[in-house]
Amino acid sequence: MTAKRLRSLLVFALLTLSLAPTVLAHADSPLTHTSVVGQPDFSLNAFPGNTLTIPANGDRYMEDVGVNSVYSFSGNVSMLATSNSTALYAQLGLEVVKVAPGSGVYVNITFSSFTVGAYSVNVTGMSGSLVRSVAFQILVMTPSVGDFAITASQQSLSMLPGNSTTVSVWITSIDNFSGPVYVNAFVYASDTYTLNDPFALQAIMNTNQVSMPKNQTIVDALTLQTPNLPIHGIYTVKIDATGGLPTLYHSLNLTASVLNVDFTLKMNPDSLSTDSGTEANSTITVRSYGFIGTVDFAFSVSPAGINCTLSKPSTPVGAGYGPSGNSTLSCRGSPGTYTVTITGKSGSLSRSAMMTMNVEGSTPKPPQTAGFMLFGLSPIESSAVVAGTIALLALTGIGIYSLRKRGPTPTAN
Repeated sequence: MTAKRLRSLLVFALLTLSLAPTVLAHADSPLTHTSVVGQPDFSLNAFPGNTLTIPANGDRYMEDVGVNSVYSFSGNVSMLATSNSTALYAQLGLEVVKVAPGSGVYVNITFSSFTVGAYSVNVTGMSGSLVRSVAFQILVMTPSVGDFAITASQQSLSMLPGNSTTVSVWITSIDNFSGPVYVNAFVYASDTYTLNDPFALQAIMNTNQVSMPKNQTIVDALTLQTPNLPIHGIYTVKIDATGGLPTLYHSLNLTASVLNVDFTLKMNPDSLSTDSGTEANSTITVRSYGFIGTVDFAFSVSPAGINCTLSKPSTPVGAGYGPSGNSTLSCRGSPGTYTVTITGKSGSLSRSAMMTMNVEGSTPKPPQTAGFMLFGLSPIESSAVVAGTIALLALTGIGIYSLRKRGPTPTAN
């Protein structure tokens, strides 16, 4: 075979492959159904899903079948629903739908049964030679009895920025209700749902599904978190709970107020005990709640008797500095019990904390004069002799003074 002949065969093969139709399998259709790329077609899909659980009480439940135009398909599509059992009722809302190019149409389908079991329903759409289908799986269960109630430990609360708290949520079975209950929390600001808003209050349920025993109470936990930012406002937290067959629905609302920015001041430890002259230390911690800035420290001691120093006179907190800052207070002094008041201030914000300090040790006594002895007598006897001598001298002096004052006695002529 010549090179020219070989090139001709290769070109022919490539042209044949390029002109062959490309097919795509529909996810909603059996594998035998394919769509040719670029050729008008339609698809079927179940909405919101193709599985459904209903009670065996004859109540009717509705789902949707979407009929969608593919590659500018337009025309009428005949619809048919086929159940695998006469125990399950399945009825389409329309037998024929008209689909416009590039658009879609929803057809409702109703299910109902009095018999417990698992069923399947195949929905088929036909237009000319095009046949597409989608299947539903229906689980029919015994209807639940009774009801349940939902309550919370708090109906309203106030929170600081950069803080979190937990609210208890009680789900209580009534009249022998049992089975799963699904619990979810949603946050609204001015009636607007705050989904995925990092600057809003966050609400997280500890578990979104609880299994209820008959006539008992299960406790779930709702955690509320506020961003550590200078943002405040009032939020509504809606707790929704669903369960049972047919579906039971209950909800309750909580009000959470996020306050203005602030900071707190704490001493650790807040009570010290040391020996006289020995230094003792306590850590001052500033915690930011949305506050961003520098906190200046000051302290006072009562009563006087100890000397204190700060490792840092101030600390920055919040935002890039982190949620907390600290300094160390060191004190030493004379025996006694003292109160130290620490104040942190930034602008108009001022917070304080107190610490007690006990300094142990004996208080020095004034020097005492040693006793003396006179003529071998005891100190007490010696003191008595001295005292008596002083008294005798005093009396003698008084007598002499009196005689001199009276003058000489006159003589008779």
